[in-house]
Amino acid sequence: MTIAHRLNKRVVLQQLVKGKTSTGAPTEVWENVIKTGDGKVWAGKRELTGRQYVAAGGTQNSVQAEWEIRRRASVIPAMRLVHRADIYDIEAVLEQQDGSLKLMCSKGASRG
Repeated sequence: MTIAHRLNKRVVLQQLVKGKTSTGAPTEVWENVIKTGDGKVWAGKRELTGRQYVAAGGTQNSVQAEWEIRRRASVIPAMRLVHRADIYDIEAVLEQQDGSLKLMCSKGASRG
C-alpha cells in the first residue's frame, strides 16, 4: 500500500506559543503550524493501546496512538496533533524510509 492510501484523515499540527498581553501578563496559546489554507495535513492513524485508570477522584482514559504524515522538517515532540475534537500530544517523531514521519502520540493527559 502506498503512503497516499494510508493517509486518509485530515489533522492539524499545533505548537505552543508563549507571549505577553498588553498589560505584560504571560500567555500561552496553541497555534496552527501550517498557516496557509485550512492548516491541515493528510495523516493515517493506528491505535496502539488504551487504558482506563482512577486519578484525582475520577476515571481517566489514556490512548497511545501512532500517526503517520508526510515528512515535515518542523515537527517536534513539543507539538500536538488535533483530529476533529481529539487532541494528541506528540511524544516522539520517527523518520521513516518511505518519506513519512511516524508520530508517537498520547491522548488523555494533555499538556495544556
